Amino acid sequence: MPHYLSPQQGIKEQVGILEERLEALGNKMRASPDRLRVDASYLIPFRDQAEVDETKGITVTPLDGSEALQRVIYGLTSTRIEPGKQNPRETLRVPAVLALPHDWLHELVELNGVRQEIERLAGEIEEQYERSKAWASMRYLSSLQVIRQTWIVSGPARIRFYWDASPSVQNKTAADWIKVYTKHLKKLHGYVPAIGELPEGDNSRKFVEAITSLSGISPRERIAAFRPGQPHVRARVSFIGTEPKALRPSPTPIVYPIDDPVPFIVPLSSYEAGELSEKKWSRTKIDLEPFVESMYLHRYLKQYRFSK
Repeated sequence: MPHYLSPQQGIKEQVGILEERLEALGNKMRASPDRLRVDASYLIPFRDQAEVDETKGITVTPLDGSEALQRVIYGLTSTRIEPGKQNPRETLRVPAVLALPHDWLHELVELNGVRQEIERLAGEIEEQYERSKAWASMRYLSSLQVIRQTWIVSGPARIRFYWDASPSVQNKTAADWIKVYTKHLKKLHGYVPAIGELPEGDNSRKFVEAITSLSGISPRERIAAFRPGQPHVRARVSFIGTEPKALRPSPTPIVYPIDDPVPFIVPLSSYEAGELSEKKWSRTKIDLEPFVESMYLHRYLKQYRFSK
């Protein structure tokens, strides 16, 4: 395993390797399009804003021909956002099914290893603030597009694309949330400031407010940081043999050996606004009313507030 002066230096070094090899692979694909086959490709437009507008649907456009080819290659090899088109908080989505020769598949397997190493190095940077600085030091780099590994399958029989909006839930006790927020404030200010010391609009105010609210309940109570799920693309893959079905997010092309039989593909449809909203709370035991709205903190329903 390589040795680095710091995780930050290692990330920068590995990103350089990743981008160089991705560019070379993309150039090979463009130069020899007869060596690959695009079985399905879908265009999902950028929303060009940080937050998802839940009142709007998402139009999905099937692609074919050279347009599909170029989009799929871009989806496999892009690591940076498109200035003026892609919001920094928005990730690239290019769901597709792509058949490749074994040498290119082998290269993608190795590149997945590079992505995994970058993710490992990022995990060694404990502070979120420092991780963000590391990513921001490389202009327009998308951390998610860098660490997102290519889904490589063998012998797919059926691939079904669909939309999902599962929520994100992180659990800690009230005492543990206070520790997290206290550490963050001390990192920024050297101490935990009083709310009156911070000007209106200061991002630190919400951390102070959360500490105050959490201090008023039992330190052992379980509190959830609950973020309603945003619509995202998933795929369900069944296989020719006895391998169990696979289910996972699929924002970038699914690739498989070109000498395998072509799988049956259930295409991705457009997303209708609100069609998944009823599922957001049904899967949880969390109080609908926010406890600390600015931090997405929710109490559990009374019977679930303490670990047994």
